[in-house]
Amino acid sequence: MFKIVLLTAVSFVIMISIFFAVWPVPYTKWSGLQIVHMSVNDEETLAEKLGYTRSDILLIVHADDLAIHKDQTDGALDAMQKGLVTTGSVMVPCPDFDRTASIWLSDPNLDLGLHLTLNTGHRPDYRWKPLLPVEKVPSLYSQDGYMWRGLTEFGENLRITEALMEIEAQIKKALSIGLKPTHIDTHMGVYNIHPRLAKGVMKLSRRYNLPMLPSPYHLKEMRDKGYVYPDTIWMYLLIVGEEYFPWHRKRLYDRFLRNLKPGVHELIIHPSFMSNEYEQYVWRPYILTADYAYWTSPDTKVLIDKLGITLIGYRALRRLQAKNWQGRDGY
Repeated sequence: MFKIVLLTAVSFVIMISIFFAVWPVPYTKWSGLQIVHMSVNDEETLAEKLGYTRSDILLIVHADDLAIHKDQTDGALDAMQKGLVTTGSVMVPCPDFDRTASIWLSDPNLDLGLHLTLNTGHRPDYRWKPLLPVEKVPSLYSQDGYMWRGLTEFGENLRITEALMEIEAQIKKALSIGLKPTHIDTHMGVYNIHPRLAKGVMKLSRRYNLPMLPSPYHLKEMRDKGYVYPDTIWMYLLIVGEEYFPWHRKRLYDRFLRNLKPGVHELIIHPSFMSNEYEQYVWRPYILTADYAYWTSPDTKVLIDKLGITLIGYRALRRLQAKNWQGRDGY
């Protein structure tokens, strides 16, 4: 009897291992469809408002976390230069911001936004401070004098007024040195941690005419008020077994591209180079290098062309949002 049970258990483990080796499975809330808000059938679609047809498949490939480290910045910019990554966003409080800003200023054609940052998220010894001093935004500082690492600690200490002050300081710093961001979004979803914080960011989006990663709390209100954001937003951060089955990411992205329907879609990725130094700070470096490998591969371009997918950035969305708000009263 024991042998039968043991054999059954071993067979089950083997079957599960084969399944995960063959079939990539995304997991956690950071993997898969993040936001969806498609137009209804009788409405003019977002694609049509952008000058395309109702049947077109449009994709924004967005690189997060520029300026967090030199490797992340350079990997993302290299992927953009190769043509498949169309836009990205920069973290103003982070260690590589000054160098990233210099590169951005030297190339006004870069389609970059601001990755609004209120926490760190990497290993405990890789961290940064808010732009504003502790006297102005004490709730954003940990006991060690840096931003909170995780979303739980940030949320437990959140004072919405102070968070919005820091977010606006990041926007103002970028604008003050001549940067021209095309959009704003959020590091680790932090401004969507509370409906009132997201509502405050909506006001800043309106004030500076910067399309924003939408808030799940306010999707309909945002569309009704003229905010412009993609029909669907996706991210595949974690895939079961990827560390042991590195081909999973390619299979998953191939499947993602083949399954796209007409509309405007955004895929958030994290392409990066990986030095020995950066590898010590990142919790899963193989995710970042696999994103870079896929989105700079000639095979990916062949598949995109074969599927008739059109790659776009955020500039067109910003122009449409400005048009939507012409003649309207303030927020």
